[in-house]
Amino acid sequence: MNEFDFVMESTDIDLFIASIDERMELVSANAKFRTTYQIYPGEALPEQSQLRKVVAHAIKQKQNIAGVVIEESAGEHTMQLILYCYRRETDLGDRYHAAMFDISGFFHFYEMKLTNERRKLIGDMAAGTANSILNPLAVVRGSLQLIETTLKTNLASGHWSDHFASRSVEHYITLANDQVKEIGNYVKRWLHLGKPFHLDLRPMLVSSFLEEYVPSVQKEALRRGVPFVCEFPSVDGELLIDPHYLQEVLNEFMKNSFDASKAAEDGGGVRLSIHFSDKTLVFAIRDSGPGIADDLLKLVKVPFFTTKEDSIGLGLNFCEVVLQKMGGHYELSGGESGTEVRIELPKMPAV
Repeated sequence: MNEFDFVMESTDIDLFIASIDERMELVSANAKFRTTYQIYPGEALPEQSQLRKVVAHAIKQKQNIAGVVIEESAGEHTMQLILYCYRRETDLGDRYHAAMFDISGFFHFYEMKLTNERRKLIGDMAAGTANSILNPLAVVRGSLQLIETTLKTNLASGHWSDHFASRSVEHYITLANDQVKEIGNYVKRWLHLGKPFHLDLRPMLVSSFLEEYVPSVQKEALRRGVPFVCEFPSVDGELLIDPHYLQEVLNEFMKNSFDASKAAEDGGGVRLSIHFSDKTLVFAIRDSGPGIADDLLKLVKVPFFTTKEDSIGLGLNFCEVVLQKMGGHYELSGGESGTEVRIELPKMPAV
């Protein structure tokens, strides 16, 4: 195979070449173009393709277009292509010659590099401010403990006569402690995004993990008044995980699902299903909320992006970092009927 044949007949090359007429029908193309777009000479460019939109603009304006980045779907995969389209006059009418290069690898590398740089920046910011937050929090926590101890001592000695008032004070102390703990957890998550941290990974049966985790979710669902259903796996298996951090990840997604879901009287709810595939375990969390728009799905992993007024937009980034350390990942999909989160973790091979 010579160089020309390789360019025109090989599907392994990352170069797409096509000639298109003014009716946006394919005149000729190399094998890579034909197999990707699933069209042949005489057929029109796919209606939903980005290529068709760019070529239509070139035809309307009768001009060349150079260096436009487009995104096309090929089966379950999405490609980023850089497109050049040049107009040529022929005896049979204008022809528009398109050449596209697959830059998906470079695009993903750039995205990963940009993400790492963002996380490093966040880590540097967190390192510079963590002590300024954590030290006062430690003082507040210690003060609350002293107040609680003093209160209990007075109750025991009978100095506190109004037991109703004392119970109210205890309630507010507990609430304040919970909020201090929550702030501390946010700061620690902030630090984790940009600085190295280690998980206590150990083999654990999925059934044991679920026995510890699911009751707390059921309790939270009752508190919020949102129906919750858990579908347990039909078989058991082991994962190499840090149970504490995996619970933190699941809690982040469950919290979002509870927030998004409709109230019980509206027929809404949250469903957690767990099942094994050949090599992985999948936690699937489905809510009954309004779903996430397609244009927002691409932004949810960007640090500080959030649609909530009371959030700083670091939760899903924290989840991604933790899951990567366990060898897993998560994917989000949305629609009008709700949002689904799929968390995949590698299954330990049976001995």
